[in-house]
Amino acid sequence: MGHNIQNSTDEARKKVLREFENLNMALFHNHPDAIYMLDLEGRFLMVNEVVCQVSGVGRELLLGSSFEPLIHLKYRASTIESFEMAIRESPQRYETAVITPEGIKYLDVTNFPFRSGDQVLAVFGIAKDITEKRQKEVELREQKALLEVVHEEVEIFRKVIAHDLRKPVANALGFARLLKEGVLAADEETEAKCLLLGTVEALDTMVRDLNKVMALRSKGEMAQEKVEVLKAVSELLISFESEINNIKASISVHVDPGLHLLTVKAYFYSILRNLIANALKYHAQGHLPEITIKAWPREGSKLAISVGDNGIGMDMEAVADRLFKMHTRFAPHMAEGSGLGLYIVNQQVKLLNGTVTVSSEPGIGSEFTVCLPLN
Repeated sequence: MGHNIQNSTDEARKKVLREFENLNMALFHNHPDAIYMLDLEGRFLMVNEVVCQVSGVGRELLLGSSFEPLIHLKYRASTIESFEMAIRESPQRYETAVITPEGIKYLDVTNFPFRSGDQVLAVFGIAKDITEKRQKEVELREQKALLEVVHEEVEIFRKVIAHDLRKPVANALGFARLLKEGVLAADEETEAKCLLLGTVEALDTMVRDLNKVMALRSKGEMAQEKVEVLKAVSELLISFESEINNIKASISVHVDPGLHLLTVKAYFYSILRNLIANALKYHAQGHLPEITIKAWPREGSKLAISVGDNGIGMDMEAVADRLFKMHTRFAPHMAEGSGLGLYIVNQQVKLLNGTVTVSSEPGIGSEFTVCLPLN
């Protein structure tokens, strides 16, 4: 009787074990994630169908082969290290990437040792495909970066309105007051009317260009257009005609008539406007101001344009670290200003993927060189 009871108990235990094993195999084969077992050399002993789907490799090729060739080179060393730590120490969770016929797939992997007593026989692993999650994270980072650029451009736009538009508005007001007061001779009145018209036209162009930049930027586009460099320089020099005449400045322009670039016109004009304004503003007393404007193509599809002067100059060792800081002025005794000009120049050059360099010596003069992509 006791023997029959023992046999019945053994059969029941075996039945439970078989059912447990069947349940495990059902979970193994039907789990939504990739499940596998590796020997201690990293060769596949078992894989479910999801492993084949994720890797793009059939079961026959996977079994007996190492996992290492599947891993993206960037992640291979850290993945091997995590596999070895799972053998020596404890379960490991990490991210890796595999190379598949469909491209790179990113995985969230958990490896843990499969033991018999104290001996590790194999490594059991579960890998979850997180490629879609990673792509969304990348998209979010890109959108965040774009928003930061747009925010920066809006801030520059605000500062341009506050800084760059101030001069033409002040000029227009000055000419209008002179005309209203009726103190000008006939020829002077005619000249003042021409200057007023030119100033208002330049102001209108600036406003329309800036409006175009912001309208396109709100759609995620760049307001790029073909800009003829010599034409830009000529138009800007006309807007500074009264300042040039007042200080009797000599202007030399060395620009090839055919030189042009594809860029954001409003930014390009603003950069040149500020550099020319500074060259005129910070002229040295005792000799006539000389300003040289040059432009030339550079290697790597770049355009270089420089504005040099023989003005008061700067001690570069003393000012280099704050030259392009906001609200920084280096010679307030020379002229009024907000200290925004060079800050705006630097920010706009960055937005155009360019660089700006400066060479200057006290009493000798300064030269600002801007390098921008031709396209």
